[in-house]
Amino acid sequence: MMNSGTNTMVDLAVADLTACQGELEAARRAIELAIGARISDDGLNYHLIKSRVKSVESVRGKLGKLKPNGLPKYSNGLSDLDDLIGMRVITHIKPDVSRVVTALTGQFNVIKDEDKSEVHLREGTIGYAAHHLILEVGDDYPAGCGQHIGQRFEVQVKTVLQHAWAEFEHDIRYKSSGDVNPAINRAFTLASGLIELADDQFVTIHTEMSRESQSTAPVNTLVHGSEELTAKELTSMLVTELPENPRSRREHYQWLVELMAAVGITTVDEANRLLTEADWDALTERMGYRFIAGHVRILDDLLLSKFGQDYIDKTASLSDASREGKLKYRLNKLCPADG
Repeated sequence: MMNSGTNTMVDLAVADLTACQGELEAARRAIELAIGARISDDGLNYHLIKSRVKSVESVRGKLGKLKPNGLPKYSNGLSDLDDLIGMRVITHIKPDVSRVVTALTGQFNVIKDEDKSEVHLREGTIGYAAHHLILEVGDDYPAGCGQHIGQRFEVQVKTVLQHAWAEFEHDIRYKSSGDVNPAINRAFTLASGLIELADDQFVTIHTEMSRESQSTAPVNTLVHGSEELTAKELTSMLVTELPENPRSRREHYQWLVELMAAVGITTVDEANRLLTEADWDALTERMGYRFIAGHVRILDDLLLSKFGQDYIDKTASLSDASREGKLKYRLNKLCPADG
């Protein structure tokens, strides 16, 4: 039971939260857009991005929790809560989880980084295997986040299967009015083991599909060389040319076709020539990627390196307002002023 001092602290914190709801919602929208833009810019594949501002009821319940000695667990009120804004990035396969984490930790200040799957490996246990981050909008903020410097938020990056498991467990275990039957806890543990195995099989399926695409794609490019370039053909060509680079979201390949058309590359032959003549190792070294770049990101950078400012002029309007600035920054890495 909360004492009067704890009640007062909680009431004051809830009043503060109510007063800043509009600001938190604005920060949530800006951060979600920045995360989506970064993941897309890097050419990474994902299922969806979800976000929320913690409800007043949830905050009241969390701040009301007590330590075993009866003192408040969160004695500093709202400043102790790093998850007032929460983000979830859901991927299809496990390798994309680590790629998303790498992208986001390069975009925001990292306050806490916890890979639940690594914890289970160290402890020899099975269970929830998402990657949790506490991030902060820093002085070197992404586009659209300038009004929210210092804002902390939680990000959970997980696969579709892990997300489904966590949502179900949360409803059953943490919203239960009393102790959960041990049989239910055991069932959740068994289910998490099955999900881990299923996630591994999805990776196997993805790898085998990529190999099959790689083996069949060259025939298509030869037969239809003079045909107009399509998203399907471009996908096959990139899988063949860059088998180790992760695929991007399906709809983004059509965007790549539009980028290439803007600089006059409109046929399979022209695209094939561009890709096969590219020095991918030199491009990767010059860009200094912190991850294996997805198809969209690395091809976007290849076009930027080949066409320079003309590429910026012709494609800046094909995305959001921040694209021009991002391209100029990346062009400077490709072609530094002193070199």
